[in-house]
Amino acid sequence: MPESTTGRTPPEPCCSCTSSGPSHEAPVRCAAGGRLFARHPGARRHWPDPASSMRPAMLLVGCMLAAANAMAQPGPAPDAPAISACGVRGPDDTRPRIGLALGGGGARGIAHVSVLRRIEQLGITVDCVAGTSMGALVGGLYASGMPVDEMERLVVSTDWKRLFDDTLPRSERSYRRKQDDRDALTTVGVGVGRDGLRLSPGVLQGERILSMFERATLGVSAIERFDALPIPFRAVATDLNTGEAVVLDRGSLSMAMRASMSLPGVFQPVEIDGRVLLDGGLANQVPVDVVRGMGADVVIAVDVGTPLSTLDRNASVLAVVSQISGMMTTGNTRRQLATLTSRDVLVAPRLGETVATADFEKAREALRIGEEAAAAAHDALAALRTATPASEPARVRDVAATSAPVVEFVRIDNRTDYADELLLTQLRIPVGEPLDPDAVEDRMLRAYSLGTIASISYEMLREDGRNGVLVRARPKPQGPNYLQLGLVHSSDFEGAFESTLRAAILFSPLSAYGAEGRVTLAIGSEPGLAGEYFHPLDVANRNLLYARAAYDNPNIHAFDASGNNIATYDVRMFGLRLQATREFGNHGAAAVGTQFRKGRAEVEVGDPGLAAFDFQQGSLFAFLNIDRLDSLFFPRSGYYASLGYTVSRDWLGSDSAFDQLDLDALMAGSLGRHTLQSGVRYHATTSGQAPIQARYRLGGRSRLAGFRINELTGQHYALAYVGYSYQLAEFFSRSALIGATLEYGNAWERREDMRVGDGILNASLYAGFDSWLGPMTAGYGWRQGGEGLIFLEIGRPF
Repeated sequence: MPESTTGRTPPEPCCSCTSSGPSHEAPVRCAAGGRLFARHPGARRHWPDPASSMRPAMLLVGCMLAAANAMAQPGPAPDAPAISACGVRGPDDTRPRIGLALGGGGARGIAHVSVLRRIEQLGITVDCVAGTSMGALVGGLYASGMPVDEMERLVVSTDWKRLFDDTLPRSERSYRRKQDDRDALTTVGVGVGRDGLRLSPGVLQGERILSMFERATLGVSAIERFDALPIPFRAVATDLNTGEAVVLDRGSLSMAMRASMSLPGVFQPVEIDGRVLLDGGLANQVPVDVVRGMGADVVIAVDVGTPLSTLDRNASVLAVVSQISGMMTTGNTRRQLATLTSRDVLVAPRLGETVATADFEKAREALRIGEEAAAAAHDALAALRTATPASEPARVRDVAATSAPVVEFVRIDNRTDYADELLLTQLRIPVGEPLDPDAVEDRMLRAYSLGTIASISYEMLREDGRNGVLVRARPKPQGPNYLQLGLVHSSDFEGAFESTLRAAILFSPLSAYGAEGRVTLAIGSEPGLAGEYFHPLDVANRNLLYARAAYDNPNIHAFDASGNNIATYDVRMFGLRLQATREFGNHGAAAVGTQFRKGRAEVEVGDPGLAAFDFQQGSLFAFLNIDRLDSLFFPRSGYYASLGYTVSRDWLGSDSAFDQLDLDALMAGSLGRHTLQSGVRYHATTSGQAPIQARYRLGGRSRLAGFRINELTGQHYALAYVGYSYQLAEFFSRSALIGATLEYGNAWERREDMRVGDGILNASLYAGFDSWLGPMTAGYGWRQGGEGLIFLEIGRPF
């Protein structure tokens, strides 16, 4: 059975020395600052607060925090103990130990792979490696035993855009989080607490990139000390609170690599052994001193850093911030490279403006430029040759296990308010079987889709001769109360205008099984106030109860046969909804429930002779919903279907007896940038007469685009539509596109009048953008036998 540890006690601090050298067994005095940190040998506690990204987006605050220390980093302390990690020497072993110092540079660091290839072709034995940021990634993979060919395939084939994007495809999100789209609400990375608003510490949590690191280093993940890797290794990070370089020499290799890449303001910092860590380039961009401290006699340094720009007095704020961060990295780089001697080799690929920090799609270009630089340094590198070039590189590959080990126990270090049992049930890591990294990664992303977990990661352990998995889960630091915002807007630029701003606070989790509460305030054309509660009944979150109490104030328009708005009803109502739901994974749900609404409708604009009226509506309902769309607003793939039935009777407290059948279906598929959509809608009052607040309303894109929003009303409606869109571009995973729809349908008062020949042909041309305010659509709608109209819609689903 999985083992569980809550991990509620403070972490055991460890001695993580600065650039003066590696960490040592406790107790020992660190070279930096003379402070004493205690760590027990073999302790394996690392507390990550996930994150990730790229240098151009670094924030000014991150630059300033480290500036003072980074601009004047001290060299190694003269009395620091000289412990060699570059191999044990025999009595007659006089071969100079060769160390690699791989610098940071984002996508520019892909050039390191080509330098490594040339080193292996020359038969040079690498005895130790130290890396910063992207250099820590390449260096860590190389030190773990990954062949250069495999490393090259990895950097070329990886979808870097997706890797640096924590968002899950909508089709893979939990069913609950999909409903946020239909409610026109987006979680904005802001928490609400007693101390006011709390911002997320990074744009990205780094969940995907950490999963990639864990997968790539699985064969050595049970190794505690990095000296025991096929090649001894160090990763360099920066302490957020001191600005000092922190050398990571033990623990989780994947987490050490991830910490070294924590660019401030982009990736959330990582916490390891009580120290909050940022990107290592802020303090030590090319760690020459670190690899010397490991015992290297000769250093091969590879500098892929971005040179400073030439700015004038009119430079933008972002350009100045980027320049300041560049000063920090280029300054400490110069100091490190100044320590190189005539025996050392410097390789500096001429990446220039060809490959920028964020140009991961230019991996092949970076590899080519790296090869050119390695070829230019051929003679200097050849002087370090220690073996005859051959097909098999001169590297030691005594990796303990290159295949997935059999899992003999599972343990969890859970800092969230979710039950250990819930997270372990989500992950389903089988004991007694080889670890399946693909399955574990997929399930971790599903657990991450709960929306309130900052990170969930794993690493292999080896204890008492047994292989195990340690799972770590961390809550979002701005939680557990999250701000959500949304905007719903429509206009025809001819006087019809509606706009409603929504703001909500999501409380999650409220129970160990993940209960949630939410309070939503709407202001504008249709104000309202609602409270919701969502309560799972089991650890798998399959059976749930839902309750909603709300005050709603919608506007219901009435139009004449010519399309003129003759009246607008102001409807004010209080409602209560109770629902029992059975979810089917993240695919969909089935539910039954009851709803009661009571209110009053008055004519706000129009014929004053139209009488106001009070109403009550009590009903039972059931529905089956399947939602696998990648977007509810601009779908490019997937499908959606919903079938529901509502019964309203006097014995349920209703003043009108009627039944309604509701059916919607939509499919979307893409080929490159081209997308086709098709769908049908059929809604009918199958018995009785639905009152005005329960009538169907039509108008707008995919609901007969030649009519204004809610212009058509009726007891029944049916339509079919097809759509086409072309993706123009994508900005931070948000699409900009153009498209068109062709729709045929109508609304009717009597069911017997519903005929195929009585439909109205509609069409639209539009441009759309999935903006941060909400999905925006602007276009032109046309209908058969009527005038066209220009429309703008924000936050309305397809």
